[in-house]
Amino acid sequence: MKFKIGQNVRELASGYECKIVATKEEPWKKPADPYNRPEIYPDNGKEYIVIIKIAEDEYRGTMHVYENQLEQIEN
Repeated sequence: MKFKIGQNVRELASGYECKIVATKEEPWKKPADPYNRPEIYPDNGKEYIVIIKIAEDEYRGTMHVYENQLEQIEN
């Protein structure tokens, strides 16, 4: 896997800055899930789950994406 959990990336199609929260090997252990799942993996063969950054330390929504949809952001 090219990216790691916690890494900041840009989703190419939308231009959104995002943070990786899960990979196909490491699930997202979300504290509150409406479906009561203890771990969440990317859907439909996708490789990552990212959360969309809207401000410093504020995030809104998730996307399930392939690796080629992302680029690294220099910190």
